[in-house]
Amino acid sequence: MVLALIRPDSWNLPLFLHVLGATLTFGATTTVALLGFAGQRGDPDRSVWLRGIAFWVGLVVLVPAFILMRGTALWIVDKEFPGEHNEPGWVDVGFIVTEPGALLVIVMVILAWFTRSPKSRSAVAVPWLASILLVGLAVAWFAMSAKPGG
Repeated sequence: MVLALIRPDSWNLPLFLHVLGATLTFGATTTVALLGFAGQRGDPDRSVWLRGIAFWVGLVVLVPAFILMRGTALWIVDKEFPGEHNEPGWVDVGFIVTEPGALLVIVMVILAWFTRSPKSRSAVAVPWLASILLVGLAVAWFAMSAKPGG
């Protein structure tokens, strides 16, 4: 059992930024999902307001956080496994989740833009897409922290 792993100091910044981006991505995705589900019920004015907030959280927080998470993931992998193409499986899980996850984020934000209209039918899709992304992020989070298989 490995109790601790000593990393060179040059890895601290990219690793910190990656974890920060991942945490913000998870939190922003959760917020978009909750606001999206809450915006499907009740008073139409309140629903449009909640869906508008979901759009702005997606655009202002989720997109930059996702870019930060993904960019720093590439940075830290390049430092930790320079020139190798044999990264451990837990690294691959992160990339397998974030590649389609980037598409989900883009589609979510575009659909959230349209949900700001009171008669928008795309309002149903946004929280479900966010929920799908949350499941993928949870799987990646487990893989990054537990590092199963090495």
